[in-house]
Amino acid sequence: VLIENLPVTEFIDSSFTYRSGHLEESYGKLGNPAKKRRGQVGVLDFHRVAVEDRRMGGLITNAAVMTMTSGPERTQPITRGAWLAGVIFNNPPEPPPADVPTLGEKPKEGEEHLTLRERLSMHRERSDCRGCHEQIDPLGFALENFNAIGKWREKYQNGRKVDMEGVLFRKHKFTNVVEFKDALLLEKERFVRGLAGHLLAFSLGRQLSPGDQIALDEIVEKSAVKGFRMQSILRAVVFSKPFRSLASLEKK
Repeated sequence: VLIENLPVTEFIDSSFTYRSGHLEESYGKLGNPAKKRRGQVGVLDFHRVAVEDRRMGGLITNAAVMTMTSGPERTQPITRGAWLAGVIFNNPPEPPPADVPTLGEKPKEGEEHLTLRERLSMHRERSDCRGCHEQIDPLGFALENFNAIGKWREKYQNGRKVDMEGVLFRKHKFTNVVEFKDALLLEKERFVRGLAGHLLAFSLGRQLSPGDQIALDEIVEKSAVKGFRMQSILRAVVFSKPFRSLASLEKK
């Protein structure tokens, strides 16, 4: 994306990806049968491949991200939702209250027939948890068709259908992961602003303050003219007032 100066929306819904033969096998039905191969032990040979199925492509459905945001035996929609809120939109949720019980990896006795959404519903019943869950649950459950290592599934082990439907930002309804990506792309300016915020904070070596918000608006506006391409965003960050002010102070 950086080298070819592609639009940063490729991070959400790309037309290509990189895979090894091992990874093709790991993806199961979403892998390319013609590309599956074992190769040499200990050698991972990645190749750029076109994405023909929009369920794949981009970072948010990447097996590495799906695995990173899961537990050892099950997915963790809250963790996935918090990752999307914090990394993709640069709007991380508040830490949960200390007295909120964690959900076990396996269902309790009598809960084996429930879906994961139903098991997690008790967290939404608390008034001090409801606000954050309204923010992160639609993001996390949107990826529930990907299991703990990123392999596609239609049903849970108990036979219940995966329930991933939701509404993004209370205005974009989706019923499958492709519609979820479409909803994210409808909010691409929000995503670009989040990415620019990450880049600006990194370049300044500090957290952003309310005084930086005008600069972020200008970065998004300038990069929009160039189609939100990666290099245009970086250029806008470098020429932003906060970064130039920092550079002037360092020269002094």
